[in-house]
Amino acid sequence: MKKYLSIIMVGVLLLLTLTNCTPKEVPSDDTSKETTSQSASSSTASQDKEKTELVLWMPPFGTEDALDKSFWEDNLSDFATQNNVELTVEIVPWGNYEEKYLTGITSGSGPDVGYMYIEMISDFINMGAIEPLDSYITQEDRENYLYLDKGFIQGQQYTLPIIVGNARILVGNMDLLNDAGITEVPTTWDELIATGKILREKTPDIIPFAQPWGEPAIGALNSLYYPYLWQAGGEIFTDDASKLALDSPEALEATQFLYDLRFKHDIISENAMSYTNNDVIALLNDEKVALTVIDCTNAAKLGDQGINWDFVPFLTNKSGGTFVAADALIMTSNSDNKELAAKLMKTMTSGDIMTKFHHELAMFPPVAKDEEYNDHAEFKDMYANNAADLRTLPAVAGSFKAYDSLYKNLQLMMMGELSPEEALSYSVEYSENVLSN
Repeated sequence: MKKYLSIIMVGVLLLLTLTNCTPKEVPSDDTSKETTSQSASSSTASQDKEKTELVLWMPPFGTEDALDKSFWEDNLSDFATQNNVELTVEIVPWGNYEEKYLTGITSGSGPDVGYMYIEMISDFINMGAIEPLDSYITQEDRENYLYLDKGFIQGQQYTLPIIVGNARILVGNMDLLNDAGITEVPTTWDELIATGKILREKTPDIIPFAQPWGEPAIGALNSLYYPYLWQAGGEIFTDDASKLALDSPEALEATQFLYDLRFKHDIISENAMSYTNNDVIALLNDEKVALTVIDCTNAAKLGDQGINWDFVPFLTNKSGGTFVAADALIMTSNSDNKELAAKLMKTMTSGDIMTKFHHELAMFPPVAKDEEYNDHAEFKDMYANNAADLRTLPAVAGSFKAYDSLYKNLQLMMMGELSPEEALSYSVEYSENVLSN
């Protein structure tokens, strides 16, 4: 659902410093006058002291932007009062998300604290736009937070993860599977092929395995390609992040598998080339799709539509593996109030506020030990027992262009215009040019 924008390196950002004011002492020759004077002085100081301004940018998770804005304003009001902060909350729409940050930060009108997803972070780090958090993270924090390692980028703690979840899972409509004599969701590549062939033969009006190859955003690769690459034992980038690591036998095996599902086994139909994510969800709700890979949030809604569904976290081949989101809070380098910005980040990710967030706006597993599990019950075992197989994308500067090229070449492959070998070689060659510049 996210749109991506290549980030251009910008100049050095200006760092301003705060000047603290110390109140004058009150003479102590008269206790009564002193008390009265101190009280009046304190009251006046409290009223006269200028509030510290902090700006927070968050994306929408509720049904409308106003719901998110109200949630953060209400739940951060105590923080603002206790710290004499004038807090401005802005909800940034997902469309042109990176462009909004680039424009805001380079113009000096960006936030003190913002929300970023992993694909965009390295570009802003290389711009010098994100402040390392190492000096603000205590040992107590490290013992409490569960996913700090996912915010450790280029040798420093650059982010504080706030959402780690919404895994891409293989979902099956059990009524449609049962109609074809199938009692379980397939768990391996070979089982998916066998199940798809049975569905094609016994229930020809049902789509055996739907994929949204017509989705315009490169985030579609989170369900369309990366899980199979990891299941084949492959990686997206080389260790030095100089190019896509797709010139490997593992990458070819994964890519050939998808190609064969389309052209050899006829399990992915030609119509898949026009399907978007919303199209696949609609087909699921209309009970026209037996199997697909979707995110946990949409999977959990199937029950509300009366769908008898089940899932497996991922297929296995040489190994397991599937995509999981790892979005995080960042502090901008041009924030004038970094100590308070860090305190705001910790307040937002505290157990009390995260519990409310997961109940009122979006259900995700906890990011720290001070919150109980508040995601959908169906996924609790998956997050507890399959953590090693829930993979995030690597933080690689300039990766958007490489991802974009890969997606376009894979789309051409699934339309029959490129072979698996050609799709991979063209993508690797292009990535060497864009990642080395």
